Amino acid sequence: MPQDDLVEFFRSKDPDALKHVVTVLDEAGIAHQVITEEGGFDFTSIGSGEDFEAFITIRTTDHDDARDALEADSLNSDLPADHHLLHSSDDELMEVITHASEWSAFDVAHARRLLSERGVDSTKLEEERAQRVALLKKGNPAPKVLILLGWIFSLLGGAIGIAIAWFLSQTKDKTPDGEYYRYDQASRQTGEKMVKVAAFVFVVALVIRFVVLSD
Repeated sequence: MPQDDLVEFFRSKDPDALKHVVTVLDEAGIAHQVITEEGGFDFTSIGSGEDFEAFITIRTTDHDDARDALEADSLNSDLPADHHLLHSSDDELMEVITHASEWSAFDVAHARRLLSERGVDSTKLEEERAQRVALLKKGNPAPKVLILLGWIFSLLGGAIGIAIAWFLSQTKDKTPDGEYYRYDQASRQTGEKMVKVAAFVFVVALVIRFVVLSD
């Protein structure tokens, strides 16, 4: 999988929990990687020591499907008798659903189930969240002034141009609904072009300075 298109989906110090999530992803046909901070992972040779921790990455475009699969699987396990959701009000359960990215798939799935059992329809809330997330995924057009300054400094080949270009193409905002690019695809693509232009101008300037002018 392309490394620049991956997002962390699950992290745990428990090998059994990691194995279970991997099984869910496999059954859903979702490609994934399991790695440690050191860069590799082998379920057959690792224990659950205090220093152990691994995480699962998936493609960004697969995140929603992976989350749905994990939530569906969560309903195969009952809530523990002392689980806080069993004592939560309708409003508190709705809060879990509308801010799903801040909660585990297990909690979200059971919050939705409990609301349904209480006769509360959470469909409208989830539709509103889906619309909100769609807007966040789309991003906002970058300010024209920022685009103009980016091109000016990129053509000059300086670090400022590269910094603005990187800001346009890579900046993300953390929201209650997840982390998303701040600017829309067109703005990010413009930023990527700026990076290439700024780098090219910078290299040409170096060649002129150290090769041409040194003769």
